[in-house]
Amino acid sequence: NTAQKAELEEQKAEAQRLEDSYNQLVAQYQQQIAELQAQKRAAEADMNAIRDFVITSAAAGSASITTSSGFNVPVLGGQYSAGTWAYPGGGLHLGLDWAAPIGTPVVAPANGIVLYAANPVASNSGYLGNMSGYPYGSGNSICLLCSMNGSLYAFSFFHLSQEGMAVRAGQSVSAGQQIALTGNSGNSTGPHCHIEVINLGNMSVEDAIKRFSSSADFAWGTGWGNTAGACEAKGNTPCRERPEVFFS
Repeated sequence: NTAQKAELEEQKAEAQRLEDSYNQLVAQYQQQIAELQAQKRAAEADMNAIRDFVITSAAAGSASITTSSGFNVPVLGGQYSAGTWAYPGGGLHLGLDWAAPIGTPVVAPANGIVLYAANPVASNSGYLGNMSGYPYGSGNSICLLCSMNGSLYAFSFFHLSQEGMAVRAGQSVSAGQQIALTGNSGNSTGPHCHIEVINLGNMSVEDAIKRFSSSADFAWGTGWGNTAGACEAKGNTPCRERPEVFFS
C-alpha cells in the first residue's frame, strides 16, 4: 500500500545517506593519511637506517643502461583501481594503483638499475595509516632507474610482498625481468601495487645514482604534498608523470 511504499522509500533514502556519509569520512581519512605521509616523507631520510638497501655512489662510475623504445606493463595481472593525482573518492594520490592478488609478478618495465629494494614487513600486513617501510607507508618497496628513448625515468613500486623480492640495490635488470610480487604492505587497504614515475629528463645515469645514493629521495625533489611537481604543471625535470600514460 501507499504507506508501506513511502516507508520503504524513506528506508532506502536513509541507507543512501549513511553510505554517502561513510564514503565522505573515508575520503577525509584518506586525505589526512596522505597529508601525514607527505609530512613524514618530506623529512630528511635516516640514511643510516636504510643504507643497506640503497645503491652506493661507487656504482655510478661503471653504470650504464641500454635505452628502451617503450615501457612494458609492470604488473602481470589485475587492473587499475585508482588513477594518478586523486583517489576516486577524493584525496591526493601521486601514483597509479594496480589491484592484483598477492603474489602477482611485478616485472621491470624497461632495462634498468635498482636504486633501492627492501622487504622489511609481512606481505599481508597493510592497513590504512600503516607507516611501515620506506618511503613511509610504502611497506616493501623498490626504486628502479630506467631509460626510454634516451631519457631517464625513476619507477617506484610500493606495497609489495615480503616473499619474492628478486632484486637488490645496485643490480642491473632487463625489460620484463621479474623483480618482485604484489602484496598488501604498508599504508594499503588491499592487495595492489602502487606505481610512481619520475621523469629525470637528460640527467646522466652517473648523476642520478650519485644523487639517489646521497638522498634516497624517491620524489627527486618534486615533493609529496601536492601536484605542483607534475610534469604538466612544473614544465621541467625532474617531474612527476602519470604512469597510466605509459601503460595504456
